[in-house]
Amino acid sequence: MIKRLIFDVDGTLINMQDFTSCVEKTLKKLNIYSEENVKHFLEGMFSYEKCYNNYNFDDYTKHIGSYLNIKLPDNFVQTHFISLKPFVPPKNQNLINKLENLSKRYEMVLLTNYFSSLQQARLNNFGIGKFFSFCYGEDLIKPAKEAFINACGKNNPSECVMIGDNIDLDINAAKEAGLKTIFVNSKGLNVNQNVGITVNSVEEISLNLISKLENNSYGGMKI
Repeated sequence: MIKRLIFDVDGTLINMQDFTSCVEKTLKKLNIYSEENVKHFLEGMFSYEKCYNNYNFDDYTKHIGSYLNIKLPDNFVQTHFISLKPFVPPKNQNLINKLENLSKRYEMVLLTNYFSSLQQARLNNFGIGKFFSFCYGEDLIKPAKEAFINACGKNNPSECVMIGDNIDLDINAAKEAGLKTIFVNSKGLNVNQNVGITVNSVEEISLNLISKLENNSYGGMKI
């Protein structure tokens, strides 16, 4: 029996992938803006997880600073948070209705490779944060098996579904940890049947679809 749905954030619930404008705002607030620094900042953001297995202010500040070749101030992360918090799409009533419906049947939590408080704040701004009881991932990031086990809470992995947009980080790693999965193909990738249940957006996830996971009757289903 499925008890808990575990959602990734960016690319899954929030389908906005280009953080350039947020980085520009942060650098301008710190009075170190240049096109070259924007480029280096983004490189640092996307390389962080190759060097660290968790997110914390000190390591993040040091890592981004090394790419900028600048000693960043102690309030760097908080300054960047101010730029990132409003970075969400317009209100999506269909998504709100879907999550509200799912939350009546299942426990719903987040598992995100970033700072939990920021991600929760962004989802609050998007109008959907209230549907999630907890945000995991800051202390131990995907694809570590323990990250998925932690996100299961008191439930067995087989009683949980990982819902995400990254085949390696969200789907394959979750399967290895014993969870069921739903791949959100927000980027329109060509995927094979081994991925399992695939949807184009979270709005397509229904109670009936999850019941197919409970009954192991989905095969390589794509909707």
